[in-house]
Amino acid sequence: MTEFVRYAVEDGLAIITIDRPEKRNALSYAMYDALRDFTHAAEADASVRAIVLTAVPGQFCAGTDLTELHDVEPGTKGADRPGHTDGRHWFFHDSTKPVIAAIDGPAAGLGVELATQCDFRIASTRARFSWIFVQRGLVPDTGAGTWILPRLVGPQMAKRLVFSGDFIDAAEAQRIGFVLDVVEPDELADAARALALSVSSGSPFATQRVKQLINESSSKSRDEHLVSHVAAMTECQLSDDHREGVAAFLEKRPAVFTGR
Repeated sequence: MTEFVRYAVEDGLAIITIDRPEKRNALSYAMYDALRDFTHAAEADASVRAIVLTAVPGQFCAGTDLTELHDVEPGTKGADRPGHTDGRHWFFHDSTKPVIAAIDGPAAGLGVELATQCDFRIASTRARFSWIFVQRGLVPDTGAGTWILPRLVGPQMAKRLVFSGDFIDAAEAQRIGFVLDVVEPDELADAARALALSVSSGSPFATQRVKQLINESSSKSRDEHLVSHVAAMTECQLSDDHREGVAAFLEKRPAVFTGR
């Protein structure tokens, strides 16, 4: 772990906070590992219903700490780097729980890639976003900017953002559909918390399957999707959470879901 990334569980929400303001929250490899490890900890904790990724006020993440970049040996091929193709860098996207990014400052490079992998993004009016990679001679490093971003904002807009590396502000990010909502800085924490509680209020068993179905929907044909859909529906119909949801409705009381 690292002193620059904090983790807390509050009211069923795992709060992951990047705290390195003197470096604009640029991520060292140790910090990146901490983000992944804390996400896995939240995933394994049955009391956690959703994850909020945030940072100290006025900041989000300026990307990778460039002083830690490793040179790639001449002659290296993509096939020689399985750690970059096996999905291990997509821990927010692949989490079975809802993940909300609360962004109160610049999100660039790896910072905006991580935000892109989250299920929801809420920004303060101070937030700014840049896929700066081509200006450093790179493609978006986790692949989120070339796979998820076009699905969020459309291929043409994604190309404009990634080809140019230009910063956009929070209002523009909301207009193009990258950000769900924009609030004042002092309202951001409460807004993220309220959203996290709302989107994690249903059955964890069902939410996990809905998230997977949506995440995979654009890369499957309709018929392939329906096979996965029916499998998920059947699992849900056989679950304790489904029985509890029906009982709670009939008994006119709040449901108490267990994720089973």
